Amino acid sequence: MRWDAMRIPNMLFCRAVLIENGQEAFAVTIARESPFRPKRGLRAETGTLDGNPLQWYRGEVATEPNVQIRETLIELEDDRVVHIFLRAPDADTLVGRLKLAESIRLGGLP
Repeated sequence: MRWDAMRIPNMLFCRAVLIENGQEAFAVTIARESPFRPKRGLRAETGTLDGNPLQWYRGEVATEPNVQIRETLIELEDDRVVHIFLRAPDADTLVGRLKLAESIRLGGLP
């Protein structure tokens, strides 16, 4: 996996790209605010990140009804939030990408 990062005003946007096929495994934004607002009714899997529990939420794209989408929001101690977004074509790929996203470490973020 390799990282593509872009700093834009008030936000760091990063893409985790799979080396073997160039597909985006997931995306991460770090900012003071996020447009993503978790909704209780869209709860999906639970997981852990850096030893802390997290909740994944289902999402959808109207033009791609079969794509599996997951998002989560993590609050940092310095009043920033980390938004992780991923999409997968099927359930098996989703499981792999969730594991990959949960393996990142947030310590030492810029």
